Amino acid sequence: MPIKLILNKGNVPVKIYTDAVESHALDQLTDISKLPFIHSHIAAMPDVHMGIGATIGSVIPTKGAIIPAAIGVDIGCFVGETKIPLLNGTQLTLKEMTEQGGEHWVYSIDKDQKITGAKATAKLTRKNASLMKIVLDNDTEISCTPDHQFMLRNGKWCEAKDLQVNTSLMPFYSRTDKDGYRIIRQPAKNSNEQRFHWSLARSGILGDIPSFNGQKTIIHHVDFNESNNHPDNLMFMGNRDHSSYHRSLVERNTYWQSPEFEIKRKAALAKKAKTIEGYKYFAKRGSKNITRYMIENPEHFKMAVADNGKRGRTTLIAYNKSEKGRAKSRENAQRLLLKECECPDCGIKIQEHLRLNSHKRFIHGYNHKVKAVEFLEQKEDVYCLTVPEYGNFALLAGVFVHNCGMNATRLSIKAKDLPDSLKKVRLAIEEAVPVGFSMHKSIQAKNSTIIALNKVLEEKILPKHPTIIKMMKNIYRTWTQQLGSLGGGNHFIEVCLDENQDVWIMLHSGSRGIGNVMGRYFIGLAKKDMEQHIAQLPHKDLAYFTEGTKYFADYVEAVHWAQEYALFNRKEMMCLIIEALRKVLKPFDVTKETISCHHNYVAVEEHFGEQVFLTRKGAIRAGLGELGIIPGSMGTKSYIVRGKGNPDSFCSCSHGAGRKMSRTAAKKKFNHRDMEIQTQGVECRKDKGVVDEIPGAYKSIDEVMQNQSDLVEAVHTLKQVVCVKG
Repeated sequence: MPIKLILNKGNVPVKIYTDAVESHALDQLTDISKLPFIHSHIAAMPDVHMGIGATIGSVIPTKGAIIPAAIGVDIGCFVGETKIPLLNGTQLTLKEMTEQGGEHWVYSIDKDQKITGAKATAKLTRKNASLMKIVLDNDTEISCTPDHQFMLRNGKWCEAKDLQVNTSLMPFYSRTDKDGYRIIRQPAKNSNEQRFHWSLARSGILGDIPSFNGQKTIIHHVDFNESNNHPDNLMFMGNRDHSSYHRSLVERNTYWQSPEFEIKRKAALAKKAKTIEGYKYFAKRGSKNITRYMIENPEHFKMAVADNGKRGRTTLIAYNKSEKGRAKSRENAQRLLLKECECPDCGIKIQEHLRLNSHKRFIHGYNHKVKAVEFLEQKEDVYCLTVPEYGNFALLAGVFVHNCGMNATRLSIKAKDLPDSLKKVRLAIEEAVPVGFSMHKSIQAKNSTIIALNKVLEEKILPKHPTIIKMMKNIYRTWTQQLGSLGGGNHFIEVCLDENQDVWIMLHSGSRGIGNVMGRYFIGLAKKDMEQHIAQLPHKDLAYFTEGTKYFADYVEAVHWAQEYALFNRKEMMCLIIEALRKVLKPFDVTKETISCHHNYVAVEEHFGEQVFLTRKGAIRAGLGELGIIPGSMGTKSYIVRGKGNPDSFCSCSHGAGRKMSRTAAKKKFNHRDMEIQTQGVECRKDKGVVDEIPGAYKSIDEVMQNQSDLVEAVHTLKQVVCVKG
């Protein structure tokens, strides 16, 4: 649905994707639109409703300033010079891809470890981010954020900070052959090399492979550039039609058909036949022709070879049994064994030819290994790709990495594999993941995660802002134990079924107590910093930090920390949930269909021709082709969606159904019996302690989805069968 309402009461318009907006939310949106640094306009999603400081469901672009209260307590890779190989035979840096915009075709790897192509969009993901360096065994260096995931040789994922020396990574080997075609080595089959245009065709990207009557199907490169495998440049043809097409191009064939060219062609073929490679090429070609002749003319072939071998058989057997013949056999075998060969992967000289394959298999395993891991002092802006189809892409360095991003993960089991009673499932989750104000009795997360977070907290944030420690009280000692806990409010863990009866795990949580404290601290600091100007603000909660002033950089650093904490928290919870479900469900695998997205954060993005700080408060990014999560309430549907990249919404969409009444109002209107009725069929708590989360307190998810049909399309429709609340 298009924009339904436009407010023009401030310095910029407010474009709203629903006509059902409470008056207080309209007032908040109007107040924000009066600020002097808003760029272009404000967008309000279909789930828009009143919030603290700023309207939930709003997308706010700012130039040179950030509003802490608009972000909330959470906030939302590789350096810009990281090179990405493209299917068209060229390469671009992530920064160049971001500046060019649009979609790019990159190399991805599917669940069967087969390399294919996929559409990707590039974006700037963080400003001034902490970095680390990964050095591969080919001495290529990769600079990225500590949390970026690399694909291991076994197909699993590992964050950069957890990589160890000699860790085996999923390899991306490619080269150009003598004819100019791009060759890739498929990891699933180790040394099996293929011309990539046929790998692309067999993956289905070019559509069904047609057959041509009496002809062999070939793939024609439209621009005659054999290394350009962009899908738009590839076309199926019959081999004879293809030859005729080339002959029809008079302007290209004038020279090819001249006597001068024919003389050079024959000389080149003769020269090629004298080389080892040429001899092998013509021998292979001749063998193929002879084989075809044998099949197509079997009677003639039998007549031609009827007496072959009779005359030489006796002589050859006698020679092989003689001392001279045996000596020659030993000489040939020894020459083959002692022939020195060079490993194409590491360059080492292998004395025995027959040991080369063993060397490549057991030393390299046809993968890149990590040579060194180093945390860096400098910081840089970082970029990443979004690859909706496969969730990964290849670096020019020769490895596959994850693309960036509530969490949702699909399992390999179906609805029929779930037990009749789901209470054990819910209890298992609640036992594994603390909810509400509870936390783990001891640290659950990996030491490397704690170390990375603690380093920034203790060395960068707290020394400049020691007051945060006083505000934290017990949280300062327990934030490590809160990693992997749910919290309360609208946070949830759900087991869902999609339209194919596949089982999903979905969760929603944030940066817990420590993020809340940091958010409140900087909101207060912004108000104090603007004491002399507070009267000029439409509302005191809209106090802001201006870029270049005393606290701006500190705030950005702190909220980046909170975002990373929230991300680690969700990852840790997902691991704990999966481990708990393995105890009560039949054996299952975790598929690669995993979606992660933030919904209260600020990021640097380009919109309407300018770089802005884009705040999404209760909204998620929905760039072209990007996957996202839009949950409903406890008793309704949720959606996995693909963004349409709508510019008016700043490539955004709603983060859920959105409340239509406050928690206090919900508790007054509904009781636990209403809860039982509205959550029928869902295994969840139904007591008065969670009545404020009753489905009746939320907007209709169906209406919300209808109102944002211009922003996203539904990929999967999920229905929860288990719900855990704080």
